[in-house]
Amino acid sequence: MELITEALGWSSVAFYISLTIFNSMKATRFAAFGSSANDIVWAVLMGWHAKVILNLSVASINAYRYAKDFMNVSRELLFVLAAMMTVGIGYIFYTAVSSFIAEPSLTVGFQFADLAVILVAMYMTCLRKYRVLMLISGFVGMVGYYGNPQMMIIKALVIGIMSYKLLTNKKEETETAAA
Repeated sequence: MELITEALGWSSVAFYISLTIFNSMKATRFAAFGSSANDIVWAVLMGWHAKVILNLSVASINAYRYAKDFMNVSRELLFVLAAMMTVGIGYIFYTAVSSFIAEPSLTVGFQFADLAVILVAMYMTCLRKYRVLMLISGFVGMVGYYGNPQMMIIKALVIGIMSYKLLTNKKEETETAAA
Protein backbone atom coordinates (compact mmCIF):
# COMPACT_ATOMS: atom_id res chain seq x y z
CA MET A 1 0.00 0.00 0.00
CA GLU A 2 2.88 2.37 0.78
CA LEU A 3 4.28 1.89 -2.72
CA ILE A 4 0.92 2.85 -4.25
CA THR A 5 0.64 6.00 -2.13
CA GLU A 6 4.22 6.97 -3.03
CA ALA A 7 3.54 6.46 -6.74
CA LEU A 8 0.31 8.47 -6.56
CA GLY A 9 2.10 11.20 -4.62
CA TRP A 10 4.86 11.56 -7.21
CA SER A 11 2.38 11.44 -10.09
CA SER A 12 0.52 14.21 -8.28
CA VAL A 13 3.72 16.28 -8.42
CA ALA A 14 3.83 15.75 -12.20
CA PHE A 15 0.17 16.72 -12.59
CA TYR A 16 0.66 19.89 -10.54
CA ILE A 17 3.55 20.89 -12.77
CA SER A 18 1.31 20.43 -15.81
CA LEU A 19 -1.43 22.51 -14.17
CA THR A 20 0.89 25.45 -13.66
CA ILE A 21 2.72 25.60 -16.99
CA PHE A 22 -0.19 26.08 -19.38
CA ASN A 23 -0.96 29.55 -20.68
CA SER A 24 -4.67 29.09 -21.39
CA MET A 25 -7.63 28.37 -19.16
CA LYS A 26 -8.83 25.63 -21.53
CA ALA A 27 -5.57 23.66 -21.22
CA THR A 28 -5.40 24.33 -17.49
CA ARG A 29 -8.93 23.00 -16.98
CA PHE A 30 -8.17 19.92 -19.10
CA ALA A 31 -5.03 19.12 -17.07
CA ALA A 32 -7.01 19.53 -13.85
CA PHE A 33 -9.20 16.53 -14.75
CA GLY A 34 -6.23 14.12 -14.69
CA SER A 35 -4.83 15.72 -11.58
CA SER A 36 -8.14 15.44 -9.75
CA ALA A 37 -8.59 11.75 -10.57
CA ASN A 38 -5.07 10.94 -9.34
CA ASP A 39 -5.38 13.04 -6.21
CA ILE A 40 -8.79 11.69 -5.18
CA VAL A 41 -7.35 8.18 -4.94
CA TRP A 42 -4.18 9.44 -3.23
CA ALA A 43 -6.09 11.55 -0.68
CA VAL A 44 -8.43 8.68 0.20
CA LEU A 45 -5.43 6.43 0.84
CA MET A 46 -3.71 9.14 2.94
CA GLY A 47 -6.86 9.97 4.92
CA TRP A 48 -6.88 13.65 3.87
CA HIS A 49 -10.58 14.54 3.90
CA ALA A 50 -10.02 18.14 2.82
CA LYS A 51 -7.98 17.00 -0.19
CA VAL A 52 -10.68 14.50 -1.20
CA ILE A 53 -13.25 17.30 -1.07
CA LEU A 54 -10.87 19.62 -2.90
CA ASN A 55 -10.32 17.25 -5.77
CA LEU A 56 -13.96 16.26 -6.10
CA SER A 57 -14.76 19.97 -6.11
CA VAL A 58 -12.01 20.77 -8.60
CA ALA A 59 -13.24 18.04 -10.92
CA SER A 60 -16.82 19.28 -10.58
CA ILE A 61 -16.00 22.96 -11.04
CA ASN A 62 -13.79 22.13 -13.99
CA ALA A 63 -16.54 20.08 -15.60
CA TYR A 64 -19.03 22.90 -15.06
CA ARG A 65 -16.70 25.70 -16.23
CA TYR A 66 -15.44 23.66 -19.18
CA ALA A 67 -19.01 22.92 -20.29
CA LYS A 68 -20.03 26.54 -19.79
CA ASP A 69 -16.97 28.23 -21.33
CA PHE A 70 -15.93 25.87 -24.11
CA MET A 71 -18.96 23.82 -25.12
CA ASN A 72 -22.43 24.56 -26.39
CA VAL A 73 -24.39 23.23 -23.40
CA SER A 74 -27.92 24.31 -22.49
CA ARG A 75 -28.54 26.33 -19.35
CA GLU A 76 -30.80 23.59 -18.03
CA LEU A 77 -28.08 20.95 -18.32
CA LEU A 78 -25.58 23.29 -16.65
CA PHE A 79 -28.04 23.83 -13.80
CA VAL A 80 -28.59 20.09 -13.33
CA LEU A 81 -24.82 19.48 -13.41
CA ALA A 82 -24.21 22.22 -10.83
CA ALA A 83 -27.01 20.93 -8.57
CA MET A 84 -25.70 17.35 -8.63
CA MET A 85 -22.18 18.52 -7.86
CA THR A 86 -23.38 20.74 -5.01
CA VAL A 87 -25.35 17.95 -3.34
CA GLY A 88 -22.53 15.41 -3.60
CA ILE A 89 -19.80 17.74 -2.43
CA GLY A 90 -22.06 19.12 0.30
CA TYR A 91 -22.50 15.66 1.79
CA ILE A 92 -18.75 14.93 1.71
CA PHE A 93 -18.03 18.39 3.13
CA TYR A 94 -20.49 17.81 5.99
CA THR A 95 -18.85 14.49 6.83
CA ALA A 96 -15.33 15.93 6.74
CA VAL A 97 -16.19 19.01 8.81
CA SER A 98 -17.95 16.82 11.39
CA SER A 99 -14.79 14.73 11.61
CA PHE A 100 -12.66 17.89 11.95
CA ILE A 101 -14.89 19.27 14.71
CA ALA A 102 -14.61 15.98 16.59
CA GLU A 103 -10.79 16.07 16.39
CA PRO A 104 -9.55 19.55 15.34
CA SER A 105 -5.93 20.20 14.43
CA LEU A 106 -4.02 23.14 12.97
CA THR A 107 -2.80 21.19 9.94
CA VAL A 108 -6.30 20.02 9.02
CA GLY A 109 -7.55 23.58 9.50
CA PHE A 110 -4.95 24.81 7.02
CA GLN A 111 -5.90 21.99 4.64
CA PHE A 112 -9.45 23.31 4.67
CA ALA A 113 -8.18 26.89 4.18
CA ASP A 114 -6.15 25.64 1.20
CA LEU A 115 -9.30 23.96 -0.09
CA ALA A 116 -11.19 27.26 0.08
CA VAL A 117 -8.49 29.25 -1.74
CA ILE A 118 -8.14 26.67 -4.51
CA LEU A 119 -11.90 26.43 -5.01
CA VAL A 120 -12.12 30.19 -5.45
CA ALA A 121 -9.15 30.03 -7.87
CA MET A 122 -10.75 27.29 -9.95
CA TYR A 123 -13.82 29.41 -10.50
CA MET A 124 -11.81 32.28 -11.95
CA THR A 125 -12.05 33.02 -15.66
CA CYS A 126 -9.10 35.43 -15.59
CA LEU A 127 -5.75 33.63 -15.69
CA ARG A 128 -3.99 36.31 -13.60
CA LYS A 129 -6.53 36.07 -10.75
CA TYR A 130 -6.28 32.30 -10.91
CA ARG A 131 -2.49 32.49 -10.57
CA VAL A 132 -2.60 34.95 -7.65
CA LEU A 133 -4.97 32.68 -5.73
CA MET A 134 -2.88 29.62 -6.53
CA LEU A 135 0.20 31.46 -5.23
CA ILE A 136 -1.64 32.10 -1.95
CA SER A 137 -2.65 28.44 -1.90
CA GLY A 138 1.01 27.46 -2.12
CA PHE A 139 1.79 29.16 1.17
CA VAL A 140 -1.36 28.00 2.95
CA GLY A 141 -0.86 24.44 1.73
CA MET A 142 2.76 24.38 2.93
CA VAL A 143 1.42 24.62 6.47
CA GLY A 144 -1.50 22.25 5.93
CA TYR A 145 0.53 19.44 4.44
CA TYR A 146 3.77 20.01 6.35
CA GLY A 147 5.72 16.79 6.63
CA ASN A 148 4.55 15.09 3.43
CA PRO A 149 7.42 15.37 0.93
CA GLN A 150 5.27 15.21 -2.22
CA MET A 151 2.84 17.88 -1.03
CA MET A 152 5.69 20.11 0.13
CA ILE A 153 7.29 19.80 -3.32
CA ILE A 154 3.94 20.46 -5.01
CA LYS A 155 3.34 23.58 -2.96
CA ALA A 156 6.92 24.81 -3.49
CA LEU A 157 6.50 24.27 -7.24
CA VAL A 158 3.18 26.09 -7.21
CA ILE A 159 4.78 29.04 -5.39
CA GLY A 160 7.75 29.14 -7.74
CA ILE A 161 5.87 28.68 -11.00
CA MET A 162 3.02 31.01 -10.10
CA SER A 163 5.49 33.69 -8.99
CA TYR A 164 7.38 33.33 -12.26
CA LYS A 165 4.20 33.40 -14.36
CA LEU A 166 2.85 36.44 -12.51
CA LEU A 167 6.10 38.34 -12.96
CA THR A 168 6.82 37.43 -16.58
CA ASN A 169 3.45 37.12 -18.34
CA LYS A 170 2.07 40.64 -18.18
CA LYS A 171 0.26 40.27 -21.52
CA GLU A 172 -2.02 37.58 -20.05
CA GLU A 173 -3.37 39.83 -17.29
CA THR A 174 -6.61 40.37 -19.15
CA GLU A 175 -7.02 36.90 -20.67
CA THR A 176 -10.34 35.28 -19.88
CA ALA A 177 -11.94 31.98 -20.70
CA ALA A 178 -13.40 33.45 -23.90
CA ALA A 179 -9.93 34.17 -25.29
